[in-house]
Amino acid sequence: MKRREFLKNCAGAAIGLSVIPNTSCQKTSCRKSDASKRKPNVVFIITDDQSWDSLGFMGGDVHTPRIDRMGREGIVFNNANVTTTVCSPSRYSCLTGRYAGRCRGPSFMQLHPPKTPTQVENNCELEKNKWNVAKVLQQNGYVTGFVGKSHLINHHWLIRKNWSKNGLQEYSQNADPRDPEVNRKMQYNHRKWCDAIKPYGFDYVDGVYPANLKSVYNDDLNVHNLEWTVKKAFTFMEQNKQNPFFLYFSTTLHHGPVPWSRKNGKFYTALDADPHMTGEGFVKEDFDVMPDRKSVFERNAAAGKKPDKAFALWLDDGIAAILDKIKKLGIEKDTLVIFVSDHGSWRHGKTTLHDFGMKVPMIMYWPGKIKPGQSYDEIVSNIDFAPTIMDVCGANKPSDYHIDGLSLKHVIEGSAEPVRDSLFGELGFSRCVKTKDWKYIAIRYPKAIQDKINRGEKFSNYTGHPPVSRPYLTRNNHLGYHAAIVNPHYWEIDQLYDLQNDPEENINVYDKHPKVASEMKKLLSKYLDSFPARPFGEFTAFSEPGYKVERMPKMNALIQETT
Repeated sequence: MKRREFLKNCAGAAIGLSVIPNTSCQKTSCRKSDASKRKPNVVFIITDDQSWDSLGFMGGDVHTPRIDRMGREGIVFNNANVTTTVCSPSRYSCLTGRYAGRCRGPSFMQLHPPKTPTQVENNCELEKNKWNVAKVLQQNGYVTGFVGKSHLINHHWLIRKNWSKNGLQEYSQNADPRDPEVNRKMQYNHRKWCDAIKPYGFDYVDGVYPANLKSVYNDDLNVHNLEWTVKKAFTFMEQNKQNPFFLYFSTTLHHGPVPWSRKNGKFYTALDADPHMTGEGFVKEDFDVMPDRKSVFERNAAAGKKPDKAFALWLDDGIAAILDKIKKLGIEKDTLVIFVSDHGSWRHGKTTLHDFGMKVPMIMYWPGKIKPGQSYDEIVSNIDFAPTIMDVCGANKPSDYHIDGLSLKHVIEGSAEPVRDSLFGELGFSRCVKTKDWKYIAIRYPKAIQDKINRGEKFSNYTGHPPVSRPYLTRNNHLGYHAAIVNPHYWEIDQLYDLQNDPEENINVYDKHPKVASEMKKLLSKYLDSFPARPFGEFTAFSEPGYKVERMPKMNALIQETT
């Protein structure tokens, strides 16, 4: 929400925000471009499950020299956030500029018909009949590329029993990719996934993982292969160095199978895995686009880091390879590089609306355009990427393209002015609003679930653990279980945090600051008003018949039950 709107609707609130004029980034003058110059390229790099403090220059106990250098030579966004803290919806928002709750993909709508509450998690998909940034850039003369993890379309294909009826070829979980017949099926499926992604706005699609590594349903292929994806990115950039291009490059690191796990002393899912095992099966060629994996361990040790931190340097090598390729092609000063994670994971912030999940590392790098050594402390979000990229590229936004995000072009040009005062977040049964000073989180269950809670019914827990008195915020009980253990107020339906004095959100001050809580709830209602016919407790004018909110007592007993 822009500052002017916020002040108008929350005048007199004790939310601790200073009055700052509205930013100039939305003015027409900012969108003027010099037609005599080449349109800029954009390389959008998105990592997986990477917390905001997991880089060397941000205090992480890792060796990431090239990403650290990006930070020194570009803009570091110190308050970058995602609006949903799991993979699919976060990526959806990156590419569309919309809150994931606006998704109209078939899987999402089947789960959430109109006039029902939404449970936003890994059920969001890009829509073929709606705009995203890649489609708009295509319409404006850009060549578009997609490399790496998807988790953005055809969720029904990710269920193995649906393969044959959707034209995918079957093989066993323990099938050997070196077997020519098995490998042929794997290559066929990979090409089918690539072809399926193209109608969503991408001219070149290769090096794809349908979702997480396990989505290929094969033991030998359930390993990270960064070199394979970097090679595909090279091919795209080499083919299009004379054309303005947009590349979406999505790594599988650091998502599980976690790259620091060992078996028999080996990092079997990552650096010690067979480099010929890829998302398209067994590939004979060697990938010489990055330093060899043995040297990763050597350089990591020389930097004084433990072997189980070497994966961070491996990722850094991949980013370095892409940056070096851009420079070698002679397009460094024509290319904006954006580096960001889809969500955080530390202290199990994933699947929560706590900052350990919402805050992410984010850098923008553009030699000759972005002044080195900048940092930006205001709130930005993944919904801002699409409008920023279109603004920077001089692309015309279609009149029927709904965007929630705001352009950060003024930040690229050196402004420190804020683009917004507050941000909306959504995940499962929870919603939040965040300002620089405060965060309010609300948990409201759909009536059918609330009725079960009121009757004392139990809900499923993580495998091997007893049922719980309330469901986790998302359907993933594994992630919910761990998040509930380490986030002390996970179960409380009203949470207010003083971010200036309690940045780790350990103390719920909802009862201590009723005026702030009231204004933050009003702000949440205003955001939710923009989702017509999507009820959420008492916050929306449209509600489920017979719905009644019941405040819970302190949740110590339930927390003990969970642990």
